Amino acid sequence: MNFTPNGSDGGIAPDYREYAQNVGLIYVFLGVIFIPLSAFVFSVIVRPPLIKHNCYKIMALTTVLDIGNLINAAVVTGIFSIKDIHHCKNEWVLTATEFLTHLWFTYCCASEILALNRMLEFANRNVAVFLFEGKRVYFWFLIVVAYSITLMYMVSDRVYFYNPYGGIFIMARFSGQPNYVHLFNNFFKFGFITTCYSVMLFFMHRRLRTTSTIKISKFQIKVSVQTLAIAALADGVALGYLMIGYLPLSPEMAQYAGTAGELLYISLHGGTALIYLFMNNAVNAKFKSIFCGAAPRPISDVSLTETKPKRTSAVAGVGGTLPPGRKGDQ
Repeated sequence: MNFTPNGSDGGIAPDYREYAQNVGLIYVFLGVIFIPLSAFVFSVIVRPPLIKHNCYKIMALTTVLDIGNLINAAVVTGIFSIKDIHHCKNEWVLTATEFLTHLWFTYCCASEILALNRMLEFANRNVAVFLFEGKRVYFWFLIVVAYSITLMYMVSDRVYFYNPYGGIFIMARFSGQPNYVHLFNNFFKFGFITTCYSVMLFFMHRRLRTTSTIKISKFQIKVSVQTLAIAALADGVALGYLMIGYLPLSPEMAQYAGTAGELLYISLHGGTALIYLFMNNAVNAKFKSIFCGAAPRPISDVSLTETKPKRTSAVAGVGGTLPPGRKGDQ
């Protein structure tokens, strides 16, 4: 099958068209399931008191990008495959696909910033406060946009398109050279979030074993475990991509490699919503109250504060109580 970036479809055989339609239906079905679920997660985590926490602001951003990438990976691609839409027939597809590629680069940067925030929360709380406290967290949103734009336009001869017959996005160049920027982005994301969460686990374990006067709150632990699970899912997807792209595959398996890669792409963003649904107390409780008839459980600031052990009288004064105004980190 000839499907070059600047060529024609080469006369696709009827069985390829039938395969494309079946794949398109699967993609759209997954989008119909996961997009509303991700939107539900977003509606919960942007409500007070959760959204006042910097980590939840970044999580809200990544959830919006999950929705955008699901629209990209499932709905748009599914329609392209079902309706036999590609750039050789419709030049506007190249422009649309470039915009959709921005979403992936933006998501990658946002997930790296979330990993950095979680790591610093345990490795160096003072640095975390300096970088993310208050309105400074929104500066990182600008970094996310700048990162995506920079990576996109670093490749002057880029040609990003979707092959509806293979069910896969292709990040190519008119020169035929490898797209090193795209490779850098994917490998850097894999290495960065893996390193950050490994360091986070080290300092989390060390702080849990010490008798420090400042303990880790259950809130911080739960949030970090959720984001760690998402990072593990992302690493699994990245490894799957590497196996599909570099391991020798038989001709019978190779023809389905593109579809497998796209399903991994969808599973990353759809799986994130499932992780929040099962591991985030607020999302889980809201879901049960709506769909299972369970009584709603309001989230209070008390449940989000960081608990600290009482100091002895030699440290804290008479009665061993904490000084006034020393509430836990929220």
